Amino acid sequence: MEQLITSIYHQLQDYRADEKNPNVHITPDSIITWIKQFDKAHQAPILLEVDKIMKARYLSKSRVTDFLSSLVDVFINDFKIKDPVDFLKNANFIDIQEPGKSQKLMLSLFDSIIQNKYGISLNECGSISKKYSIYIDDVLCTGSKMLNDTTKWLGQDFVKGKLNKEAINDGSTILIYAYVFIHNRNYYKKVKQMRHSSNEVANKHKMYRLVEIENEINTNSKIDIIHPIENGQPQIVIDYKNEITHLVDKHANEKKYRINPEEFYRPSNLPLKEELFTSPQNRIIVENAFLQKGIEIIKNTGTPTPNIRALGYSLPSLKDFGFGALCFTWRNIPNNTPLVFWGIGGGFNPLFKVKRGLSAEAMFAQFFNK
Repeated sequence: MEQLITSIYHQLQDYRADEKNPNVHITPDSIITWIKQFDKAHQAPILLEVDKIMKARYLSKSRVTDFLSSLVDVFINDFKIKDPVDFLKNANFIDIQEPGKSQKLMLSLFDSIIQNKYGISLNECGSISKKYSIYIDDVLCTGSKMLNDTTKWLGQDFVKGKLNKEAINDGSTILIYAYVFIHNRNYYKKVKQMRHSSNEVANKHKMYRLVEIENEINTNSKIDIIHPIENGQPQIVIDYKNEITHLVDKHANEKKYRINPEEFYRPSNLPLKEELFTSPQNRIIVENAFLQKGIEIIKNTGTPTPNIRALGYSLPSLKDFGFGALCFTWRNIPNNTPLVFWGIGGGFNPLFKVKRGLSAEAMFAQFFNK
């Protein structure tokens, strides 16, 4: 186990490393503290699988910087433009999120990159035209933020007397998304929803991503998330499933929504080929351990809400244990990931100390006490 702990530490050691607070940094001791909270029989397989997952799904600051640095070259190649500075002077970078949100940091990092690489700042971009409208962010999980931001942006002015929606429709600008991670099921679901406000946006936008995560539940999907099987679940899981079902049905009835089908479990024969974990058997061990520990965190914290579940954030209308995302960056951990990675309820020590705009304690309490 010591070798695995060392390997995990080397992968995660730049997590919030540019912050001066040592309490938020990953250390070998913090990994040991985390793993010891699981049943002893499960500790070795969990470490083995977390080591493998982090090698594929933890993106350091240098990897994200490399991705952002490559974007302009990719854009000018795809749009057949010779001069990168000419492209940037005709590109408007959408800055629509609130201070403290991920987009601000990504744009700040991109600004430093293009100043060093091309001698042009973000403020100078779009000085000739806004032929390209570019939205950069780190993670697309549910896709709600992308859809909400896009809807808001479409209603803003492109130029005086013309909205961005009209500029998309008449070809005055091309909408481009660039993400570090996207989850394909939710991306395509949101594209479908876009058609309610703009067919042109849904059909004509461009999507660039560093990592595409397959979270569809079908025979072609790798199911690259935490999504347990039903067989062998203990009573605590069965009871928790019933609690969620009750809350979702209540929410749907109050809002007069249609009731969604259950998505708590994946079929036991899927994925057809295991790639994310070292074996199907270890996948089951890890998924069950994360689910049960997540339930324990919730039970020790307070009354469950429709939003935060054992396997991460979910929409209150969905019947699942949480999103189960497995994507991590040097700056923060999405709340769509299982609670074992970031939850602090009942004295639990998560693998990562997260930053949500509030203190971690206040943030977590907010979810469970509203």
